Amino acid sequence: MSGVLMGFLPWIVYWIVSGFGATNWAVAGGLITALGLIGWRVRSRNLKTMEVVTLVFFAANFIATVLLGLPLFKTYDAILVNGTLTLMAFGSLIAGSPFTYEYARESVPREFWNQPLFRRTNEIITAVWGAIFVADMALGAISIALPEAKLFLMLGLANALIAGGIIFSSIFPNWYPRRVIAKEIAARDPWESPAFAPTRPTAPNEHDVIVIGSGMGGLSAAALLAKRGLKVAVFEQHFLPGGFCTSWERGVRRDGQRLRYVFDAGVHDISGLGARGAIRNLLRQLDIEDRIEWRRTHHEYILPGLRLQVPERAEEFVAQLGQQFPAERARIAEFFAEIEKVYREMYADVEKTGGVPGQPRTVADTLAYPKKFPTMYRWMNVPFGTMLDTYLHDARLKEFLSTLTGYLSDDPKVLTVGAMAPIFGYYFDGGFYPVGGSQSLPNTLVQVIEENGGKVFLRTPVERILLEGQRAVGVQLANGAAHCAPAIVSNADARRTFLELVGRTHLPAELARQAEALTPSTSAFMVFLGVDFVPAVAPITLFSAGNDGVGITIPSKEDPTLAPAGHASMTLIALLPPSEAATWDRSAPGYNERKRRYGDKLIALAEQAIPDLRAHIVYRQDASPATFTRYAGVTQGAIYGPAVGQQFALAKSPITRLYLAGSGTFPGAGIEAVVIAGTLAADAIYRGN
Repeated sequence: MSGVLMGFLPWIVYWIVSGFGATNWAVAGGLITALGLIGWRVRSRNLKTMEVVTLVFFAANFIATVLLGLPLFKTYDAILVNGTLTLMAFGSLIAGSPFTYEYARESVPREFWNQPLFRRTNEIITAVWGAIFVADMALGAISIALPEAKLFLMLGLANALIAGGIIFSSIFPNWYPRRVIAKEIAARDPWESPAFAPTRPTAPNEHDVIVIGSGMGGLSAAALLAKRGLKVAVFEQHFLPGGFCTSWERGVRRDGQRLRYVFDAGVHDISGLGARGAIRNLLRQLDIEDRIEWRRTHHEYILPGLRLQVPERAEEFVAQLGQQFPAERARIAEFFAEIEKVYREMYADVEKTGGVPGQPRTVADTLAYPKKFPTMYRWMNVPFGTMLDTYLHDARLKEFLSTLTGYLSDDPKVLTVGAMAPIFGYYFDGGFYPVGGSQSLPNTLVQVIEENGGKVFLRTPVERILLEGQRAVGVQLANGAAHCAPAIVSNADARRTFLELVGRTHLPAELARQAEALTPSTSAFMVFLGVDFVPAVAPITLFSAGNDGVGITIPSKEDPTLAPAGHASMTLIALLPPSEAATWDRSAPGYNERKRRYGDKLIALAEQAIPDLRAHIVYRQDASPATFTRYAGVTQGAIYGPAVGQQFALAKSPITRLYLAGSGTFPGAGIEAVVIAGTLAADAIYRGN
């Protein structure tokens, strides 16, 4: 507020001196004060709209009143003064730079300047001042029409309004943002969740918590709640737990030998295992860090005119890129330094958020956030492409740095820096693969559940969620059996959860519309190959030949037990947009032939990076979007759940005691992301004693 008072200083001098009847001296004093203020601002290169307008006004007043002796300003003083200030106030609003905003920036850190709430606060304050100036202008007009009321009106009501404006400008910036933030925090968690008290039920069909689906989100929630002492039941339609984080093996007889290959359904590289990562936090909470052996994964890019093997240290990778793009060397270093700051700040406060990155949960933390984490605050919701454009010029380089967007979507344009920062964590903290295959991770969580009295039921699909009013009380299985629990966690497809398991008729109208509007994310086509040699590419290789590309994963190079000696288990992966994924139907005529042709196409593409690949194939199996729908129960084979930006904000739902855990809720797709969702769901139900 002191800055605004300084802007009013010429007017204050004018009002005080003119109160003694010395009009010329008042005008001269106002002009001299305005000139001094402007001179000071010019030296500091910090001109203010109000002070420029003030100088123009007093210069005009001085010329007319002092030099020319015209009575205009004396006669219509109050109208001209307040009319000028009114135009200044509302003009600055129309121009998008409220005059109080210019002063407020001097007293708050730069990180707050572009905060919408900060701007909105100053827009309101400026509008209030505009209204005060209008009111004072009206009082001035009355005082001209009724001279006998002038003293009362101008010294009484007018000054009272100015004093009220000063008091308002002092109090409002502290009160209003806190009120808005408190409402926003409440809006993020609008649904009630009654306090949960463990009962340890003993009947076979009674549980504390039922989890629908054994994807990594559901298993994370189930394992945490079982560890905290609850009786947990997990119902899974597939014969393996883990969702897309499953492995399966195939035996092949060749020359009298039985050859064994292990393949991963979809997960070949896992983030979140750094010191502050969400998966590391989960393993610590469950006391199972030593049960899984992790191998650091290694990446390679084979692109037109560019081949790079990614080193384990990010600094070395930056140096490699600098050698490939020497004109961009300095800018590459700046870009990686900036996105690493975003990444580190994202995980800096995990102790306050249950071990997982998330939004601030209190008004005080929210207000402190931009200053405490300025880099993340600046970039979090900015499109990733905008950040690339800010730092880099070379189109090929920007395309290369967009390669990892395939971990989240087939459309890089929809991804923000906040979405991509954890993916760049693969460069900063590494990606990892569990020895034994990706199945090792869900199997270990199942062990935790069962060691703590819970149960995971495989080949046991849930048909519907049982309700009493708007409260979830249990599930009915496809075999007709009913199981009861005071808390239900759905790790099923979000659309299916609400529209099928709960049912449209039981949903609030807005939730039904939201669920029906969900569109699926990208799907994929995969070719699983057992080959009788070890390809000379990295375990995770991204190959592109212009418009066509294929991901090549060879987990047996990280864990040789997944294939016979001298052989390899490998998978070819191509992302398919939702429009194409929707065309894959297992019951359609020619489906198998179409699937075979598409697999042949990927093999031919991969042969450009791995010559003669086809001649070494011992075992082959193809998977289309319809395959993922069949085994994972996801809409149109969507491997990342709903399309980017459609996730539900929190684990809670408007159906009391029904929680979400998986890619359909914050923070979205990916193993680390769904582990975060599962952790949040568990914390929303019961944090333990």
